[in-house]
Amino acid sequence: MEISKKTKIGNLLNSYPFLIEYLVTQAPAFSKLKNPIMRKTVAAIASIDKAASLGGLDPNDLLAGIAVEIFKHTNESVTLVNSGGRDELPDPMDRDARIQAFKSIVLRIHGGEPVENLRDEFHQLLKDVSPAEVGAMEQELVADGIPESEIKKLCTLHVELFTADSDAPKLPPFPEGHPIHTFQTENAMAEEKAAALFKITGTIVDDFGYSAAKEGLKQATEDLSNIIRHYERKENQLFPMMEAHGLTAPPKVMWELHDDIRVMFKDAFEKLESGGHSAAVSAVSELTIAVRDMIFKEERILLPMVFEAFTEKEWGRVRRGEAEIGFSWIDPGDAWLSTTDTPESNASAASGLISLEAGQLEPSVLNAILKHLPVDMTFVGPDDRVAYFSQTDERIFPRSEGIIGRHVSNCHPPKSVHVVEEILEKFKSGERDTAEFWIELGGQFIHIHYFAVWQNGEYLGCLEVSQDATGIRRLEGEQRLLDWH
Repeated sequence: MEISKKTKIGNLLNSYPFLIEYLVTQAPAFSKLKNPIMRKTVAAIASIDKAASLGGLDPNDLLAGIAVEIFKHTNESVTLVNSGGRDELPDPMDRDARIQAFKSIVLRIHGGEPVENLRDEFHQLLKDVSPAEVGAMEQELVADGIPESEIKKLCTLHVELFTADSDAPKLPPFPEGHPIHTFQTENAMAEEKAAALFKITGTIVDDFGYSAAKEGLKQATEDLSNIIRHYERKENQLFPMMEAHGLTAPPKVMWELHDDIRVMFKDAFEKLESGGHSAAVSAVSELTIAVRDMIFKEERILLPMVFEAFTEKEWGRVRRGEAEIGFSWIDPGDAWLSTTDTPESNASAASGLISLEAGQLEPSVLNAILKHLPVDMTFVGPDDRVAYFSQTDERIFPRSEGIIGRHVSNCHPPKSVHVVEEILEKFKSGERDTAEFWIELGGQFIHIHYFAVWQNGEYLGCLEVSQDATGIRRLEGEQRLLDWH
């Protein structure tokens, strides 16, 4: 047989298990090979050359020692192939082996090992893997109980992995109005704005320069914050469709990153309002870097992933719901809408009147009434999936048809999912029938009320009612007369 410094340790251990004891005698670091998981993961991708480096050994000495050990135990003739000769090509890892290796890396990060130490190993593992398979691998990790917050730590490595132009996923051109075209256009605009803002921060070196640039920084940061609408469209339009394809982990990981950026915007605005020049400039600078990193993650990982996964009909569904959420800096209007299937309206599909406890209404009238209520309503059925939301003109929280049928736990940021699940659990058991919250959001006082809906002893679902109570909160005294002035 032939071996070289490129030969994988895992391949050798599979054929010659006795090499484990030999390797342990050569370096303490090799004692980890006694762990079956390490043999299936790290050893599967580590060459003799790489193993020697990890053990602090000369690769040529280790290569020769392994050859001697094989001959001693088997009497097989072993040919050493020099690096300049015909090196043995590494056996390609199958998908299961890659997932196990990927999981090992995440677990090591979870155990405190710095991400920097794992960069080479991560890139070697995934250099020939598409963004879609990276997403599938993340999905399996979450199914095994790995927190999204741990997988999120690998996002920087994901970006590096797809940085080189030769490795960049190639997407075809999309017509104006196609969701991917809109996301790409907004990303290009966000990149330009973030880059310009970052450049400004680099010119501010003292309080005098900051005072002169402060208002411009505020306006530019406010303009850049329109990217949040872009994130909301991803959360409400792309993520539900990804979940329908079984890709639930990548959306959760990316939603956490969205929330991180939202916090960074809030921090930047606070420091621009009351902080010193150093704190404000630092906050804005870090914010622009985070926004630009997110653009890269979308362009190199997310968009190629969903392009591979979605059908044209599904892109039509995404497109129809986009206007409900809104856009960042642009509005594609009716572009590409004419090519999508138009869903049959409830009004045309229904026949006759809807009977209520007190009266009857045409479906279109009932829908109009619900749309005119000064509250947002969302109803989640007994299966914890969104069945309805009211399409009011001024929504407090963005909604689109993409959430219909979506599990409610996927409609909230990962940090608050446990609260939603607790409410539903208490509602179903009958222990509680209401829950309410109130928050300050963009200068508005928002009241959020949850109701357990029961009928004849049967739990029908949960109704969420949200209302902008800012004006109501300010009311004093009485107003008994009509006053339209």
